Amino acid sequence: MNQFLKPGMNIQLTPVLKYFSQEQMEDIHLASLELLATTGVQVNNEEARKLLKDAGAIIKKDNIVKYPEFLVKRALSTVPSRVVMANRDGDRIMYLEGRRCYYGPGPSLPNAIDPFTGERHESCKDDVINSAVICDYLPNIDYLMSMNLVYHDIPDMGYIHEFDAMLRNSKKPIVALCGSGKNCRDIIEMAETVMGGPEALREAPILAVYSEVTSPFRQTNDALEKTLVCAENWIPAIHTMGQIMGASSPSTIAGAIIQANAELLSSIVIHQLKQPGAPVLYGGTISAMNMKTLSYQQGNPEYTLCNALLAEMGTDYYNMPVFNTGGGSDAKVFDAQAAAEATYSLLMSSLSGGNLIHDVGYLDSGMLGSTETLVFSDEMIGMIKHLLNGVPWTEEDLAIEAIQRVGPGGNYLKDKHTLKNYKKLHNTDLFERKLYSAWVKEGSLTLEQKIRERTCWILKNHKPEPLPGDISDKLDELLIKFEKSYL
Repeated sequence: MNQFLKPGMNIQLTPVLKYFSQEQMEDIHLASLELLATTGVQVNNEEARKLLKDAGAIIKKDNIVKYPEFLVKRALSTVPSRVVMANRDGDRIMYLEGRRCYYGPGPSLPNAIDPFTGERHESCKDDVINSAVICDYLPNIDYLMSMNLVYHDIPDMGYIHEFDAMLRNSKKPIVALCGSGKNCRDIIEMAETVMGGPEALREAPILAVYSEVTSPFRQTNDALEKTLVCAENWIPAIHTMGQIMGASSPSTIAGAIIQANAELLSSIVIHQLKQPGAPVLYGGTISAMNMKTLSYQQGNPEYTLCNALLAEMGTDYYNMPVFNTGGGSDAKVFDAQAAAEATYSLLMSSLSGGNLIHDVGYLDSGMLGSTETLVFSDEMIGMIKHLLNGVPWTEEDLAIEAIQRVGPGGNYLKDKHTLKNYKKLHNTDLFERKLYSAWVKEGSLTLEQKIRERTCWILKNHKPEPLPGDISDKLDELLIKFEKSYL
């Protein structure tokens, strides 16, 4: 054993970003309890109100529900500290716990950019297919959301087609959107068909479902229907919140966090009353309104900071898995602004311990899906993952013998230690690292040009593993059945 390495010592710490003290997190929790007990939440779902009333909540006029502290305490005693998701083969590959980070796109954007022509257009199912194919190929994108919206004449069938496109074009786990409780049940049935039934899906959950509080303090009927269906079927639920500071939440960061936390706790209580111990995630998004344009912002510092603060509350105070955001921008095309905002938001979310980091590839303040930004972000996520590994600290890493062997004025290029370890250093073929003359000789390509070339290459060449023929046929039958049921 090397004298510079203490016996049994093998430390590799992960860097951590922290803003709150334990006392501040306690303040947020207690303030949230007070808001739930006094202001209350409008709960526009009959089943949820009954669950709350039977458990001891106070129901006022206009469906306002006031939550006693013991209901929150009970719910927090049954929520899982980890949620595991699986791929289409049934392999449990995403462990949403602690500070493990996983990355994917967001859902249902109304516009897309054609990667071959650069033209912006109204999104369609082909765009969902394209993003699924790219996500399936990219090594640092861990799960799928639809990225783009599928417009359909029949309400809720668009969500069915989005989920269908993702199931058929990637093996990775999926976070799905749906429009109602029935729509949620239909999507769960599709997942059960692929995975082999309800028990198989529970053992290897390929599916999580997204739902949302309407800030401030309103739980809509459709949103709660989805969450209750998920709890009933043990499907991971992401009942989040989306706030705009100065519009739907206070214009101060601390006030917005307190409101957000209270809204999240109100959802968690309902979910756990339906099925104690069922998988559910904490977290959401908060942005600041641009008072000059009255627009939502995804690239401003407050958006990224609030994401980090919510991740800290979920991870360090409640010990729950966290749904978080990173990789988006207010830019209108993939450019320097898009790259900058995507990068720092991904880094902040990762350092703050977000588990399920979504919206990778979002542009135009959440109105445009960009596969080029998705490809760029995959490269940045690879670098971030490399940084999050921390500093390896073994006898091999200390390299004392190699340093002694090379000695003053020596050269490490020929030393066996270099040959053994140089591949551990990060490398990239997307970012430019060559000499200027070599760059010119190879065409003087900019990063934007390389990104577009790679995006188009993936779409032309990558062929995701298809579903077995009998499963694909069953999905076809389900699509026909569901369409008839919505008429």
